[in-house]
Amino acid sequence: MHVISAGEECISALTKQKHGSHSECVLTFLTSGSLDIAHRQVFTVSKGMFSVVPPGVPHSLIKGRDLHVLWLSFCPDCLDLTDNTLMAPFDSVKKGALPAFNSEPSRHEFIKTLFYELMAACSQGASLEVQRSVVVLLLNELNRSSQSELHHTHYNEKVIKAMAFVQANYLKPIGLKEVSEAVHVSAPYLAALFKKETEFTVGQWITQKRLSQACSQLLHTSLPISQLAEQLGWSDTTHFIRQFKKHLGQTPAAWRRNRENEKNN
Repeated sequence: MHVISAGEECISALTKQKHGSHSECVLTFLTSGSLDIAHRQVFTVSKGMFSVVPPGVPHSLIKGRDLHVLWLSFCPDCLDLTDNTLMAPFDSVKKGALPAFNSEPSRHEFIKTLFYELMAACSQGASLEVQRSVVVLLLNELNRSSQSELHHTHYNEKVIKAMAFVQANYLKPIGLKEVSEAVHVSAPYLAALFKKETEFTVGQWITQKRLSQACSQLLHTSLPISQLAEQLGWSDTTHFIRQFKKHLGQTPAAWRRNRENEKNN
């Protein structure tokens, strides 16, 4: 949950986990085992594959076995990467492409080396510039792999336009009515299409975007919870706190406090 974090996980058996969304970009590389993920459809990530989760995009893990996962999370805004061409795979996933990419076998050892170098740089307190340089190299490897994207099929054009409208306006008091009017279709039609394509309602998607931004604000500002809730489109602070706890398992204040403790340890 910092500007850059990296690590590894070894999991013998993983059962279904329903996720909300992340406030940061997440990139993983599987060195062994297999993992089933739901994103429009269920697909399998296996050894030698990257998977990506863009900020604010809901996702679900179905099952996994004998997993060894190398992972990286980073704040693209903090690293001045938001509009960088290296972020193309993340943008592709936002539009509905499956978030899994095959890497070339000849690159596997180099990719693993980059992850371990980044872990060392993070743990040893290397400068942000040094850490960023390793992230850029990993993103370059991801882009090399994106040429073998499993599926190039994106969301329906109306769904993409609806997502773009939500992205530009989620801090305003919008709902299904406003989104459907913006993309020039009826509310019932958009509701059914959006649910079919993404497995989420328009309202759930808006909430996830707001909560993703809430995490970013909690991490990078000292705004009071009440002021933050108002800025994020909640007129009722209590409702914001309940929604945050429902999706993230903690109140906003507890979430911020835990991240601050992690940063100082």
